[in-house]
Amino acid sequence: MWELLKRAQIPLGVASAIALVYLGYVFLARHTADRRYAEHTKVAEPSDAQKSEFAKTYGGTAVKILQFYARDGAITDGQNTIICYGVVNAKSVRIDPPVADVYPALNRCVEVEPKHETKYTLTAEGSDGKTATAEFTLAVRPDIENRPRITSFAVAKHTVEQGRHYVVISFAFQNAKTVSIDPPVFSPLTDSAPFGQWTVTPDKTTTYTLTVTDKKGRTASRQLTVEVPKN
Repeated sequence: MWELLKRAQIPLGVASAIALVYLGYVFLARHTADRRYAEHTKVAEPSDAQKSEFAKTYGGTAVKILQFYARDGAITDGQNTIICYGVVNAKSVRIDPPVADVYPALNRCVEVEPKHETKYTLTAEGSDGKTATAEFTLAVRPDIENRPRITSFAVAKHTVEQGRHYVVISFAFQNAKTVSIDPPVFSPLTDSAPFGQWTVTPDKTTTYTLTVTDKKGRTASRQLTVEVPKN
């Protein structure tokens, strides 16, 4: 700025006045911009109602439960979900039925996999020994399509030779990993074909119970009575 005034051959006094005016303009413009930026970015002061609500929720020393819910209102048997909870002023928390890795926190979620409809209860205890509780019920729908099931369990052949009964029993199943029979006729089968048969020689009327179990421990059973007439 000063060099430009010198090259323009403007008298020194006039040049000094122009320079002072220019510097004043730059300072005023920058100050105005800074003030506008500060006004634009400053955080609004919380209202009295907001302050009161914050104090009501987080203030004091009493134990409080802030939240307790499941991510899903209902799940299908075999699926899992998460339970979320939050507490303040708690020295300990627990969830019933028991859930692993539960401790006091403002916001925490844990995984669960209930086998049937379950009511969960959260209990938080404060340092003064007082407690707060909350609960909800998680619905579990049956997984009919993927559950183990026995599709056939019947007598395939029944013959009598020299007064002895020979009975061939057949079976078929779906979605199972192991197969067992009671009374024991064979050792439990694992990863077998989904069908089969065996021969029994009962000396009296006997009821057999076939049970199939999937990899999640879910079972299905069916009974079959083999009639043996009394002599």
